[in-house]
Amino acid sequence: MKAIFMIKKKQEDQTIEEPLLFDTEKSEKICDCRNSFGYIVKELYLSPKGIIFERKMMDEKLEIPDQEEIKKYIGENYPDVYIKFFGQVEEA
Repeated sequence: MKAIFMIKKKQEDQTIEEPLLFDTEKSEKICDCRNSFGYIVKELYLSPKGIIFERKMMDEKLEIPDQEEIKKYIGENYPDVYIKFFGQVEEA
């Protein structure tokens, strides 16, 4: 599945928008996200440029979630997956 999104990037003193192609076949699948009934509702992917995006199963579309929020979600719900993709963290 593919989609093109406009991504905002900081360049010197300005913000520019750049179109990027997101492709589930060329990205690494991070994990499945399940609802309380155990059904897969979305899949999370990591693009070759390091951007997390999701494939929503119900309406078969790709979206780009807030990167900090989705990393927090992965860490809270899939700690082993978080460590695999984003590195070791200090023990509490």
